[in-house]
Order: sequence, then structure tokens, then C-alpha cells
Amino acid sequence: MGRDADVLVVGARVFTASVDRPWASALAVSGDRLVAVGTEAQASRWAGRRTRRIDAGGRVIVPGFIDAHTHLSDAAGEIGWMALAGTRNLEDALDRLRKAASGRAPDEWVVGMGWDEAKWPERRYLTRDDLDRVATDRPVVARRIDCHMGSVNSAALARAEALAGTRGFDVDASGRPTGILKEEAFAAFEKQFAAGEATMERGLTVVARRAHRLGITSVHDIVDLRAWRAYQRVHRGGRLRLRVYAMPRNALLPSLEASGLMTGLGDEWLRLGAIKVFSDGSLGAYTAALGEDYAGRPGDRGMLVHPSGELRAILEMAHRSGFQTATHALGDEAIRQVVSALEEVQASDPRKDARHRVEHYELPDEDVLRRTRAAGILVCAQPNFVGQWSGPGDVYETRLGRERASRNNPYRRILRRRIPLAFGSDGMPYGPLYGIHSAVNGFFGDQRISSEEAVRAYTATGAYASFEESVKGTLEAGKLADFVVLDGNPFDAPDRIRDCRVRSTWIGGTEVYAVRTAAR
Repeated sequence: MGRDADVLVVGARVFTASVDRPWASALAVSGDRLVAVGTEAQASRWAGRRTRRIDAGGRVIVPGFIDAHTHLSDAAGEIGWMALAGTRNLEDALDRLRKAASGRAPDEWVVGMGWDEAKWPERRYLTRDDLDRVATDRPVVARRIDCHMGSVNSAALARAEALAGTRGFDVDASGRPTGILKEEAFAAFEKQFAAGEATMERGLTVVARRAHRLGITSVHDIVDLRAWRAYQRVHRGGRLRLRVYAMPRNALLPSLEASGLMTGLGDEWLRLGAIKVFSDGSLGAYTAALGEDYAGRPGDRGMLVHPSGELRAILEMAHRSGFQTATHALGDEAIRQVVSALEEVQASDPRKDARHRVEHYELPDEDVLRRTRAAGILVCAQPNFVGQWSGPGDVYETRLGRERASRNNPYRRILRRRIPLAFGSDGMPYGPLYGIHSAVNGFFGDQRISSEEAVRAYTATGAYASFEESVKGTLEAGKLADFVVLDGNPFDAPDRIRDCRVRSTWIGGTEVYAVRTAAR
């Protein structure tokens, strides 16, 4: 039978996420692998003198959560920035920025992140004039929660003069810059204050520990060259405590193609993944590409990042080079454009099991759903967005109107079409249990799926989306021992999933996080 198990967990309710055998009561771990998942008697056959025996006390165990759309490396470089998430109003956000500015040198950037005007009574974006009340002698920038736009003060705007005329550089009716930068303009400006590789490398271990507390054992992380290098150094030094499927931005595609690399290179800790491509922006910034006007904004349908021919050329280059693609498409017009491009690309160069992905996929119609399934395209959606912005009077309703908002994020229809559905967070916020709760308890019928389906989207399908279903995503003998022990039961009490807590997180048979109870 082989070596004795290192760990034996009994007295559990194990949701394996396997379709064939979804439930078990015990598991045995040897090294970094599961050697038994089944009854206590079956798992106990692997017990030996040195086996650590753990009684789960009836708690639920699920596979390690796979966040299939993150910006974790970006977060590693942002440690020390002022958090503006959860601010009560615009003045509260400005007060936090003033606190961050106090004591800093005049040439030092003051950076805030995560503001969301939809949660403020003012219901408007921060502007140059607002941020000038924070400071005028140093650059101040505040990035919106969706990362598709930011606001800057006059001192920072002086450093952005070269961007005037760039798409997304906002001016008022008189031609005066408002300090609001969107999409291309903000992406170019952000390079001025972005963290360096060394800062990012130091932060990766910190954000990994945050992920462990949330039960996240694997991420699909969108990376630039800084992040890709930082991940490799951390991995080489034996300090990578999270499994990473690194998805390079498409700007790196020519270099990757020239070097002969392709999706799948790497090991069980760090693997080269899909090429990340943008096709539109965000609803919050009014830059998601829609087929009809935004509510209350005649003639405004958002923006497409690439003309259709250009988008197809990028996707075709990636496809022919052996890369999977993961294309951001949020509005219905953008989704339609991406699906059409992938249909053409795969028809001209058929490749078995390409598993191209569409990220977000918020407003598909029935025709696009059908074509998505026929083309073998995967969907990676963010159910936390439902919890954040689907409520009455919130972002989806104010941007789309109630009728279109009710068709947003239709997880039930996606699964009925048998389209593979993986869940990620986009970091808004991180937290699989919050996302799962939002998918099970959505505001509209088509947003709601079962607890089992939602957990599978955050585990089994996440592994499938990275071609790793043979080694993780479900709890089965022979697979990696990545699992999470929960306090609370998301299956018996689906309306209280958000109240569940992670008790312990295990990666490769090692407990990387545990709630410590005080000694009596």
C-alpha cells in the first residue's frame, strides 16, 4: 500500500466537488497528495504510528479555493497605499488621503485605492478640485475600485500633460482637465507611481498569507513583466506558498512567442498561463461596451479597446503560438466581438481543447450563449460583483436600467448551456465565501445557482480553466492535498454562506493557516 499517511482527517463532511462521488467523511494525506478520500474505514487503512489524526468534529471540508481572476501581484506592490474601500462619503475618502499625505516629502506620491462613488451619498467621481483639498504641493492619485480609472490632483496632473488628447483623458466643457483619467490615459499614467519589482517581490509573501486566511490555495494572476520576474525569484527561493497560474498581459505576447514559450510551462507552484487581453472597460467607469446606450446617457455605449480586426489579430497570434487566451469582455457588445473573433480564429486554425476564456461575461444574450458553448469557450465570472453592485439603485441598475440589470451575470443560464463556469474575484473584494454567497443568493433568478454549483465554480472548474483538473480542484486520491476546513455549512444553510469562516487552509498536505483558539 506504500508509506503511512502523514495526516488523517476523520469526522468530516467532505464535499469533494467530484460529480461522480461528491461526498465523503474522511481523507488521508501522504506527502503532498491525497491517498484516500472516502469513509473513515477507508482512510484509516493508511494510518500508521506517526500519522497525525485530526477529528474535524463534523465540519465541512471543501477543495482549496481557486481564485481564477486576480491581481494579487499588483496588490503586493500596493502595500502601503491608502485603502479607500468602505469610505462612508467623499469627505471620508479625502480625510484618509490627508492622513496618508501628512508627513510625506513634497515629491512623494500619495496614492489611495478602492473608492466607489456608488456607495457615497454624493454619487459622483473624485475630481482634481477635490484632491487639491488634500494637497497641492505633492502628487495625489486615487484609483477607483475597478482599476479602470483614477482621479488626480493638479500636482499629479502636471506630470500627465503629455497624455492630453489620449483616450480617457477627461476635460470639462471649457477644455480644462477634470483630473479624471480612464482606461488608456490612466493605464499610461499609472506607470509613473507603480511599484518596482523588488517591492512587488517583498509583498508577494504578505498577500499569500492574506489568501490563505480566505481559503485560497491557487490563483490565476494577471501579470506584467515585473510580476512574472518577481514570482520566479520567490519560487526559486522556495518562498512561494500559493499555487500561481500566471496570465501575462498581451503586451508580452510578441516576446513570449519569439522565445517559443506557451501555456502550461512550469510546475505545480508556478505555471505560465493564458494571455490576458482587454476588449472593453467597466460599467463603473461607463467604458464597458454595450449594444444599447447607458441608462440616462443618450449616445453613450462605452468603448471597445481594439477594433475587431485588431482584436482578432491578437487572439490569433496567441492561439497559433500555443497560448490560451483570457479576454476581458464585460458589456454585451464586447462579449459578442470576442466570441466572434474566437470562432474565426479556431475555424482558421483548429486546435483540440484550446480552452479560450472570456473574463467577466456579464451581459451575454441567448445567441452568444449558444455560440460560446459551440466554440468550447470557458467563462470566468466574478460573483462578488453581484453582491457589491446588483442591489436597488446600485451600479448595475444606474448604468443599465433595471431590465438589463436583471439579465446581468446570468450564472444559471450559463450552466444550463453547459458552458464551463469558473469563479474569480478580480480582487473586488477577495473572498471566495462572499462570492459563493452572492452566486447562491443573487438579486435576480438567473444569478442564482446551488451551493454545490457555486463551490465547483470556485474549485473544480477553476482547475479545468488552467488545464490542471488532473491534479487539483476536486478531493480525490492521487490529487494534491489542497483543502479548506470551514466553520459553518454552506450546503445546509445557503442563505448564511457569508457567515461561514475558514478554520484552516491546507496546501500540499501542509497547514498554512489555522484559527488559533485561546488556551483555557
